[in-house]
Amino acid sequence: MEKILDRIWLFFSSVKLTIVLLFIFGIAMGYGTWVETVYSNGAARILVYRTWWFDLMTILLALNLIGCTLRRAPYYVHQIPWLLTHVALLLIMAASLITNRYGMQGQMVILEGDTENRFGLEQLDFENWDTMIGEERTLPFGVHCVSFDQVMYPGTGMTSLFKSHVIVDDPGNPETIEWDVILNHPLVYKGYKISQASWIDLPDGRQATVLGVSFDPGIPYMYAGGILLVLSMVGIIFLKPWLKKKFPPTPRGDRIPLAEETEMTMELMEETPSNKEGALV
Repeated sequence: MEKILDRIWLFFSSVKLTIVLLFIFGIAMGYGTWVETVYSNGAARILVYRTWWFDLMTILLALNLIGCTLRRAPYYVHQIPWLLTHVALLLIMAASLITNRYGMQGQMVILEGDTENRFGLEQLDFENWDTMIGEERTLPFGVHCVSFDQVMYPGTGMTSLFKSHVIVDDPGNPETIEWDVILNHPLVYKGYKISQASWIDLPDGRQATVLGVSFDPGIPYMYAGGILLVLSMVGIIFLKPWLKKKFPPTPRGDRIPLAEETEMTMELMEETPSNKEGALV
């Protein structure tokens, strides 16, 4: 049993696994970019970024990063910025998984003067390789469309601007929230982003606004990971030399007890020269 656990540990803490996973990730990202360019963003999300195999690759890469980090423990004080880089990458991968599992993307159609709280999730139209409105979901609040306006270019029949003036209908919030939803100027409320997508001209002369609805609970983790990644990069460039002078490397004295060096880890570091090459510096 111990040998099996050792093999699992060696597998997940291998730099070779990192290289293989990054290579597969590159192929998947390239395929996703191609689908997004040729067809649509929604098609790329459904066919690539929100699939079980993409999540599996993300989980494997996260476990591999944790394994590689622990395998080289304990660390010197001047390597703290490198450790923060690893934490930042784990936060970004966690954000990706949360978005893929719990995020939603869809559209809602509202007539002028009406209130709506339902929207349809995007699903793939295999005939046209584009997205269409599918399963219905309910917002925790209503959106009332006061008016929909189109602004035309002078002397042409081309639309230069279209916007929806909306009011948030939330019984739990006595405050009146009004917003002009315009392209690149979405309404963000309770974690939902309501953006202007299109409009529909009805046979009776009325118009209905088409609003995009997105919910992404992974955004806070993505921002936290991004900020930490920038700070760690700054630390590597500017803080690491100072830490190295302030806390000169010694055999054990200034190391961070992140994880104890096991007998197996010590044997690996003595027998495998590549460990020294791949270690944090």
